[in-house]
Amino acid sequence: MNQKLCESICSVLVLAALLSGCFKVGEDYVQPDLSAYTGTEWKAGTPLLENESIAVRWWTQFDDAELNRLVETLLAQNISLKVARERIIENRSQRGVTRADLLPKAYLGGYGLRSRAADDARGIIGLPGGTQSNLFAAAALAGWELDLWGRVQRLVESADYTIEASRAAYGDAAVSLVAELALGYVDLRATEARILLAQRKISLLEEQRTLAETKLIAGTGTRQDFLQARTEVRQSKAVLRTLFQAKSVAENSMAVLLGMPPSSFTCAVGCQLVPPSIVGIGIPASLLSRRPDIRKAEQEYAASVALVGAAKGERFPKIALGGTLNFQATDVDKLFHADTLVYAFGGGVLLPVFTGGRIEAQIEVQESLAEQRKLQLQQAVLEAVEEVENSVIGVSQRSRQAQELSCALQERSGAVELTMQLFASGLQGRTTVVEQQLEQVSLADALAVARQQELGEIIHLYRALGGGWDVKENAVVSASHKEHQGE
Repeated sequence: MNQKLCESICSVLVLAALLSGCFKVGEDYVQPDLSAYTGTEWKAGTPLLENESIAVRWWTQFDDAELNRLVETLLAQNISLKVARERIIENRSQRGVTRADLLPKAYLGGYGLRSRAADDARGIIGLPGGTQSNLFAAAALAGWELDLWGRVQRLVESADYTIEASRAAYGDAAVSLVAELALGYVDLRATEARILLAQRKISLLEEQRTLAETKLIAGTGTRQDFLQARTEVRQSKAVLRTLFQAKSVAENSMAVLLGMPPSSFTCAVGCQLVPPSIVGIGIPASLLSRRPDIRKAEQEYAASVALVGAAKGERFPKIALGGTLNFQATDVDKLFHADTLVYAFGGGVLLPVFTGGRIEAQIEVQESLAEQRKLQLQQAVLEAVEEVENSVIGVSQRSRQAQELSCALQERSGAVELTMQLFASGLQGRTTVVEQQLEQVSLADALAVARQQELGEIIHLYRALGGGWDVKENAVVSASHKEHQGE
């Protein structure tokens, strides 16, 4: 009898396992056609379009060892990236929770009980007064809700897409943070250069003030010229204070990006960054695979499509199998004898007949959410293309601006050399030399700002292209190793 029972139970379980997964309610995710939002070519026509090779580790093109070190430190220590890594672990664990609903559940339990009837309990509980008794029990409980319609499988599918979305979110954070660090580094180096120029300017202005004071005393100059010269010295010193503040702000921002307090941050002496000679941006459609924020939006859309199927699965009946095995005996030595066995096995069906429209409303909610995710994906693609177009124009125009200022500085430097020669020959006064040198310093400062802006536009371009996105793969695998061991 028991053998036949076991064979019947096994047959039912095998049949249930075969039927589960044969059908999944809802539609499978199909990647949408986004060519209408990317276009086939860029609007901007510049030499940047000639090279399609994308520098993934773009910051190495600046050939600055200190910048390379800072980026590696950021990828290892940035707190926001650590949070993003933990979200990946969280989503993977959540997938395990969801997937558990596909499998049977079994529990074991037991207890021992010793009781004594009260002396005046005769006739009340059917035992003589003062009687003592023992009761031991061991039980097994099992249950399995069959996923015949694929509702739970759709939930697992959604969880898989959510994991990929969290990985893409990590990449998006990495791209943005590396670019932010590089921008801070550019600001720091540019500010250092401008501080030297400001100090040089103050020195020249102080000399100009001295010359104006000498002329005033000699009666060949005016008090207005002297006061103007003194005012310019004070103004330049005020500007220098602002530059020192900007340097501290840049260092503090970089420290926070590296996950350390500003007091612990030190930045080694680096070189003045030079714009890379070659930058490639590829074709618009390549953004779909390079930009992590676009991949994130697409995975979120796919997850929403799967949830629509899960919501539709609520229309179908829920079928569950279950049973219990229970041994009860007054003597623990006889607990597992056949004559102490009590069992019950069976199944049940729960069919939604009337839910007040809740199921259909939930389906509409999920369909609306899926449509929202699709629209957000389209918007993300449009914004990505816009960012690249703007950055390409920015790089081109800032580069031309820097070239013009560079030529102007060279010409002014030549004029300064000529003036110095005339001064040495006694054909030109010292005041003219100082004025020429001040104009030279002003042009050098303008060029430093232009180079800073040009480098910033290049960094913005690489961020718009999704530069650095592959760095996340190894980082995520390494950081999530403990979670992988638990799977």
